[in-house]
Amino acid sequence: MESFKNVVKKINNIIGVLFPCILFLALFFSFVITVAYRYIAGKSVVWGNEVAILAYMWIMFFGCGKAMENDEHVVFSLVYDVVSPVVKLAMKVVYNAVLAILMVICFQPCLKALLASTQITGVLKLPYTVVFAPFFWMMLNIIVYSVINIRKALDDYKASGSQGSKEASV
Repeated sequence: MESFKNVVKKINNIIGVLFPCILFLALFFSFVITVAYRYIAGKSVVWGNEVAILAYMWIMFFGCGKAMENDEHVVFSLVYDVVSPVVKLAMKVVYNAVLAILMVICFQPCLKALLASTQITGVLKLPYTVVFAPFFWMMLNIIVYSVINIRKALDDYKASGSQGSKEASV
């Protein structure tokens, strides 16, 4: 089982770290080429903007799972930081459960809509089925890591509860 976890972690590192890094380079170089060509040659590069937009979208889609794995997504913790541990647990469980449930509910209709799409991008003529395919990787990551985060929250709460009772008895 441990080797399976290591394989999954390696795959997620490749898809969640390596792909976004490569895509960031594509975004950066397409932007530089577009700007340089516009000011040096006086003409616009029509594909540069589309490459930059697609790379940015894919960076987000592939990187989202890594952010959730590390619990590094954007949070507003003003209230969360001052509540009791049991309320923190409840907030984390509800947040992650709602997120996972919504992603599960949306998965099939989104997949159906994507597979039925016949649209293509304006310049590169890429089918939307290719352009938005990484969206499903993001949804899958959100579902998996929401469940993992619920488990972590419960384990952390149990660990802090037993540690608190040990300190109280000393």
